[in-house]
Amino acid sequence: MGTLNRGYFYNLDSEGALQLLQQAGLEITDDPDEGRQEAVSADQYFDGPSNRWTLGAVRTEQRFLRNQQLQLRGSSCSLCGHSFPEQLLVAAHIKPRSACSEKERMDTRNVSMLACLFGCDALFELGYVVVGESGVIEAGKPGPGQVGDRIEGLVGRKCGAHDERSRGYFAWHRQAHSGKLIKQSRRTPDPPQDPSPS
Repeated sequence: MGTLNRGYFYNLDSEGALQLLQQAGLEITDDPDEGRQEAVSADQYFDGPSNRWTLGAVRTEQRFLRNQQLQLRGSSCSLCGHSFPEQLLVAAHIKPRSACSEKERMDTRNVSMLACLFGCDALFELGYVVVGESGVIEAGKPGPGQVGDRIEGLVGRKCGAHDERSRGYFAWHRQAHSGKLIKQSRRTPDPPQDPSPS
């Protein structure tokens, strides 16, 4: 009626909620996996009782970061060096987004790199591989079986995203994962060695 209403809670129908989310730059997704999944139509949530409606905030920079890295470095994984179709590469944060200051998050050119979905992204994120001070890939925590084989295949390669501007982010990643390794080794000390000569 053109008058001001004061209040804390108002009923909002689904259509109004969707419009507010879209105006805020958010999208309805079925898997809010750090923005790596494409947004899906909200109609999918209303087609039967077997579905439930979930909301997830999509990190809008994921698509931007990947496109920026593709323009900078081409369509090659920064770790294994293999060239892949764009949809098989993700913008992997060197220093996790949650640990970055706002200034570091805005340093999009240097805080991320392209990593392939054939294992490199997960191996780096979980600390199985790290990038040394000179930019050469090193083994991080040990991996069993085929994980160890995959780590060996990367060790000694030059990381395509390592340079003077990204060096600090790689150092953070390396130190964060070596700290985790120190904690693990304290829990499982090496067995005492027999001092007697053999």
